[in-house]
Amino acid sequence: MDKFKEQAVLTIVELLKKEQIAERAKEYENQLLEMLEEQDRKEIAEVLTGSKLPSLLSDTIAKRIFSADSHRERLAYLLKNVVQDDSIEVESSYTNEGLMQSRNSKKVIFDEPAKLKDGRHSDTEFQISLQEYIFRRAELYASDMLMFSYSVEEGQKKSEVSYSNTAGVLLVVLMKNSPKEFKKFNETSERYIHRFKKRTADSGLSFNSMMTMVFVQLDECLKQFREGRNGEHDSTGNRLDELQILLSLVADINDEKVLKSAKDNNLMRDIIAEVKELSENKEVRAMLLAEKYAQADINAVRSYERNEGRHEGIHEGLAIAARMIADYQSGMSDEQIAFKYGYGIDEIKAVLGH
Repeated sequence: MDKFKEQAVLTIVELLKKEQIAERAKEYENQLLEMLEEQDRKEIAEVLTGSKLPSLLSDTIAKRIFSADSHRERLAYLLKNVVQDDSIEVESSYTNEGLMQSRNSKKVIFDEPAKLKDGRHSDTEFQISLQEYIFRRAELYASDMLMFSYSVEEGQKKSEVSYSNTAGVLLVVLMKNSPKEFKKFNETSERYIHRFKKRTADSGLSFNSMMTMVFVQLDECLKQFREGRNGEHDSTGNRLDELQILLSLVADINDEKVLKSAKDNNLMRDIIAEVKELSENKEVRAMLLAEKYAQADINAVRSYERNEGRHEGIHEGLAIAARMIADYQSGMSDEQIAFKYGYGIDEIKAVLGH
């Protein structure tokens, strides 16, 4: 996206968010659609025309549907079942920015941070893009959250926080595309939820870590659902079929078999209804268009790395990524960069390597 096109997109998106006249809003949407490549235009047009629902993995949608403030019961339901921990209760959200250990530290931005009633901090990451370095990223995110737990809150004294009373942290990563290590694991196992709770030494000695990290392979979950099987069970051996439907819904909300099964569950039926309602909201539609532009640019860079894509758009994608990095190094926050370029936070994190 060249500088003039980039500015045009930003201007139209802002106009679309504020426009009160339906016909004029439609004109703005059409202008944005015309700027996209054919495949990207087709995908977002299906959402805008109502023939398909926007993905639950979309940054714009996920943060509304699983909000720790307005829908804490949904987030708690997801966390309880994924982690298999009935004690989980969501209290509220907290800042989506990690702690800066020094002025040279890279900033961490969380997708759906939540404070749990037992004192733990949690974060749920909705990961659309394939990340082979997901274990490294998860450890950095969990470590950052742990420092939040080892910090005083307003009204507290430093003497009140110690090693012994610091609560742990919970990180759940929902992955649309499984990295190689997970796919290799699936050659001999049907498990698609991986819970890391302990650290074990080469001697065999182990201890319960303060950082619980859970990785969910949404693609493997959906594949098994379509094939009528489920590799996940609870502690008594019962299949986690209801959870499989919810995770399959997150993986592909437009899958007919998934929708048919999800409509028998009140919570999932409400989620589907709200996503449909959000897809008709002009501000949400504008943000979905902005996300599509961001993903299109990032995909252009990735296609270059895989030697699969056309050379057109590659330099544009690299150029805008370079400008984002320069802005970040100059002191701009991820939110400021997202606003400047009209992209979602998830896309900004991908470009900056957060």
